[in-house]
Amino acid sequence: MTVSSRLRIFVSVGPDLEAEREVVGETIASLPVSLGWVIRYTPGMGEPPRGALEAVAACQFYVLLMGSDIRAPVGAELQVARKRSKQVLAALKDIPRTPAAQVFIKDVSLDWQRFHNQSELGFLLRHALAEQLLENAVVYGISPVDWETLSALLAELKHGETPESEQDEMTPRRRGAGSDAVIVAPSRDLPSDGVFMEPP
Repeated sequence: MTVSSRLRIFVSVGPDLEAEREVVGETIASLPVSLGWVIRYTPGMGEPPRGALEAVAACQFYVLLMGSDIRAPVGAELQVARKRSKQVLAALKDIPRTPAAQVFIKDVSLDWQRFHNQSELGFLLRHALAEQLLENAVVYGISPVDWETLSALLAELKHGETPESEQDEMTPRRRGAGSDAVIVAPSRDLPSDGVFMEPP
């Protein structure tokens, strides 16, 4: 059985959820595991596709975030995810929606998880990712220490309450986490004699 060197996640998201893209990046980076990640998102307005559908096909985690409207290529990304039998985390923000979005939500027949703010979305993501990592610990090469840490996190999330509402605004500290990214895991991505260099 081959162990994944980096875990790949694809997030289908419309242009009205820029702040939520940031939450995804921050949530993954904050997971208490020594894993590397490749994070890809639906291309933004005016951005070239850059192999988005291929990235969906190659991902281990697929997330669909729905806001006020549905725009291409989100529908095509979901089709690829379903064709490749990806488990879908579908999260629906509680805001007014266009008629097109309402039809899409009804027609795709997904188990939508609702969220009101960024804290609730982070909670949903942490819970879903921790569950999937634990369920596939051998495939992802989860160490015993990471397994214990994730198990404790999942127990805390299951017994904890959904976070209180918070103001849905990005602070300057949180900008930049919503773009395609690679999160490096030193224990996996560095050679045994490798050393991290701090920027000057």
